[in-house]
Amino acid sequence: MAAVQLNETQFWQSIAILIRNYHALNKKIFEVLITEVQKLQLGKLYESNEAELEQQLLQSNGNARTCEGFRISYKMLTKKLSSNILANGIVDFSKQSYECHFVADSEFDDFVVQLIDGQLKAEPLAKDPGVECEQAARWAYFVLKPKLCSWAQSRLDKNVQKSLRLLDVEMYCELYKKLKQKHAQRLLQYWQTANESTDPLKFIYEDLAIAAYLITLWDCTQSQPTAFADLGCGNGLLVHVLNAEGYKGYGYDVRRRKLWSLYPEPTSSQLIEQTVVPNSFRLNYPDIDWLIGNHSDELSPWLPVLAARLKTSFFLLPCCPFELSGAKFQRRNTSISAYQDFMLYAHQLSDLCGFETQQDRLKIPSTKRLSLIGLKQTAKPVQELEFFVQQELQKHRAGSMDNSVKLREKAESVRNCTQVEKSIIDSLVLKIFNMLLSNTKTTNGNDAGNKWLPGQQLTMRDIAQGLTKPELTGIKSECGGIKTLLRNKHEVFEFCGDDRIGIRKPKAADKTGKLLTIKKRPCFFKLHHPQGCPLEDGECSFIH
Repeated sequence: MAAVQLNETQFWQSIAILIRNYHALNKKIFEVLITEVQKLQLGKLYESNEAELEQQLLQSNGNARTCEGFRISYKMLTKKLSSNILANGIVDFSKQSYECHFVADSEFDDFVVQLIDGQLKAEPLAKDPGVECEQAARWAYFVLKPKLCSWAQSRLDKNVQKSLRLLDVEMYCELYKKLKQKHAQRLLQYWQTANESTDPLKFIYEDLAIAAYLITLWDCTQSQPTAFADLGCGNGLLVHVLNAEGYKGYGYDVRRRKLWSLYPEPTSSQLIEQTVVPNSFRLNYPDIDWLIGNHSDELSPWLPVLAARLKTSFFLLPCCPFELSGAKFQRRNTSISAYQDFMLYAHQLSDLCGFETQQDRLKIPSTKRLSLIGLKQTAKPVQELEFFVQQELQKHRAGSMDNSVKLREKAESVRNCTQVEKSIIDSLVLKIFNMLLSNTKTTNGNDAGNKWLPGQQLTMRDIAQGLTKPELTGIKSECGGIKTLLRNKHEVFEFCGDDRIGIRKPKAADKTGKLLTIKKRPCFFKLHHPQGCPLEDGECSFIH
């Protein structure tokens, strides 16, 4: 990488970020906990804390520092490993260096980072003298050093919200690992039996993480529910996992899902097909004292309102923003994103409902990770809340006195290519595939060498011009255009930037998934590429 000139302040800023974010450099680490901080003064170690450590590291005037360095003890929480990793960090201000040493028998490599004549140097520290590890050296040079240089030149935002701040993170991490081990394989089998078209791994791991969050939250705040209700529960996965972990609860949704009948009791009888009409909704079960809104769409702004009316606590993890009227959310503050603006709006609603509202950031495979939690409710005049609700409803009714809420229909229209006849989809995919290959084939169907033909890249405009008007019209009426079709066929096509499309070269299946991947469909390249699939049968994720 190109040499980057850094000053001392930038160097220590990068170390301050590294100390809390080692998991950003190692995917096996879930989170880093600082268990002890000691400062070095006049050659002796004294007790210190994280606040003093950060203050000394970010001190712009090096002469103003009050100690020579720090010794930091870490516990690194792992994502899959059975045990967590212990490590020690050593900050030496005089040498302008930071060392990280892992406990004996750890699979992670010790390393040192130094600032020498304005240049950042990162290299591994061999556990055995005279033994060098090429892999560790490559990681230090190609992963650690570029990341540190980036952090050194970034603008440090001290207001960034920490993830899982309301929880005991270690308790959460251990529970999440247990839930994955206990439930993931069985839930995947449910998905395959129901022939669900959605991505099982995203939904399964996301809902397992949310379940782990809720259980840990309830334990940490001593607010375990007598029973909960998940409003807009969708496939019912979160309800099922919480039920299986001993938490009584129910799920409400406007439409029954195929997965519901596959869940064992008590879940299968506690998923209720019912439209939740906010102005008239009543709980079927009097013991419910927690409401959950997990990507509950039109119901999201209503969750604190319903919780206030029903005198329950609530957990809200919103996705698509909506008004109380059911209309798409209208931004109040254009200087921030619509999602952030909606979170502020929902937070204000919760405060108006009398809740002591807490906000937290979850660690889930989603970009929408902010949650609101309403635990304690103070006495608020009911009239004040209801007056505000009626005002909000009328605001989006253009002066009409109709205060009904626009909710989704029970039979929801599908516009993602699944309603287009399969033969039409297949012919379009094959036509586009051949367009990408057309200028790279030779007369006998192979290139000059035996190298697998990757095809060319074309713009969306090029592809559209190669299709007939009826083909474009037909696909647009069902899914919004050819781009959605190509995204749905991500195993064949890839987006290469600048609105260009190419052929995705098949990659060998990830063996670490073990039983999580079962071959169900024939290999497109085996059938249609002039040279077949470049992978062996055992390597490919599809049937040869």
